[in-house]
Amino acid sequence: MLELFIRGGPVMYPLAVLSIMSLAIIAERFWFLRRARMDTKEFMTKINEALSGNQIEEAAAICEEYQGPLGSVFREALKKHQRSREEIEKAIEGSGSVEVAKMERNLIVLGTIGKLSPLIGFFGTVIGMVKAFESIAASGLGDPQVVAGGISQSLITTAGGLGVAIPTVFAQYIFIHWINRFVLEMQESSIKFLDGLTDLEEKLARRTAQRDMIGGEYLEI
Repeated sequence: MLELFIRGGPVMYPLAVLSIMSLAIIAERFWFLRRARMDTKEFMTKINEALSGNQIEEAAAICEEYQGPLGSVFREALKKHQRSREEIEKAIEGSGSVEVAKMERNLIVLGTIGKLSPLIGFFGTVIGMVKAFESIAASGLGDPQVVAGGISQSLITTAGGLGVAIPTVFAQYIFIHWINRFVLEMQESSIKFLDGLTDLEEKLARRTAQRDMIGGEYLEI
């Protein structure tokens, strides 16, 4: 492998740097997104139970317990649970955008590496072919070994560029798929969360109305 790397020429060095960067980002994003995964159904069940009992602090504690983007979004929304539904929706949208940005971090770098690596490899191909034609011009076509070095270099750099690009692009699309799934879960869960807060507010309003009515009747007596 080291021999092929050396035969590939100077173009292999930037490809090596890009491959290291790609592996580092893939490992970091995989670890981050794996941590972000959670049992959404179980989480929403606990949140709805807490909201139905007007236990806002317990709901916030549940959000702290479940380390993930959904927990962070709901934790910010619970801070404004006494505000209007529109304000809570804005809080969810704002914190949701922040969480999605965190999940998408460095994906643009992966995309750049995936597009740049083949171009660098093809650049090495051009250099190798130029070298081969220079050898032909200097020595003629009598000895195939004269041009073998240039052709070998061009093929190695092409393979090197594709070898970096293929797993990088594949990992990028896998991460995008995971993030899209997270976003869909966040949207569906946010609707249920808002409905739970609305039900809670209506329940509290009915209790207040009942207390006012009972107090009024008591005063009349």
